[in-house]
Amino acid sequence: MLLFLGLLPLYVLHIDLAKLNANSSGAPPIVLVGILFTAYTPTVAALLIAWRWPGAGGVRRLLRPVTRWRIHLGWYLVALLGPIPLLLLADAIYVMLGGAAPRQWLALPSGTAEGGMSAVLFTIGAIIAGAFGEELGWRGFGQARLQRGIGAIWAAIVIGLLWSTWHLWPVAVPGGLSLFDWTDFPQTYLRLTSTAILYAWLFNSTRGSLLIVLVAHGAFNLDNSIVQSPASGVHTIPIIVAVLHAVVALAVVLATNPRTLTWRTAGPR
Repeated sequence: MLLFLGLLPLYVLHIDLAKLNANSSGAPPIVLVGILFTAYTPTVAALLIAWRWPGAGGVRRLLRPVTRWRIHLGWYLVALLGPIPLLLLADAIYVMLGGAAPRQWLALPSGTAEGGMSAVLFTIGAIIAGAFGEELGWRGFGQARLQRGIGAIWAAIVIGLLWSTWHLWPVAVPGGLSLFDWTDFPQTYLRLTSTAILYAWLFNSTRGSLLIVLVAHGAFNLDNSIVQSPASGVHTIPIIVAVLHAVVALAVVLATNPRTLTWRTAGPR
């Protein structure tokens, strides 16, 4: 319902998403607000349920894991830097398969080099704020409650499938389907379901710190703009990235207790 509410302006005003994606400067503000609202629907839904649903624990309980920051430094390093070697490896595999190498392998996100440290901090803040729009819903509410009944691994898989479907919302609006290649669908489900397992592992291994998941989610988005990929790999590299996510997720599943997705022997927390 919330997702439909956010996308409603696109239908009412007959806005072609493909054209909007190419040039958003002339778009009605209500459309841009609707798309921004859409990005926050998982968190908005979680807040509404926590507020109104008896037994959900209330908004304060939902928000408490966001402030759980006293965890082992190693988890912050994993969350912040983990995506970089994975993304670099994806580029390297693409080159080994005959693809063109990127002009440079690592670079600051567009605009941050000119703006200095303030621009870098603003970019990081914006990315983490975007991650907050999703994670309070998917991990803070969904994973935390669902795993009590079916275990962490199956809860992560269910959340991952829902998360993937939600991420494909553009196909439901005018012009949205033209933005996708057919490979985008399987790689989205594979990557995000695998990522859901990895985030559940981070969440449970840090005694339910949603902050570490926010850092990991934001870091992936940031690292994805730091690690440079050649334009020719626009469809191939995401597939490689998805497969690498699946490999890492499988390794985590094999090394942890599937009921909790925590180390079989106690690790740093």
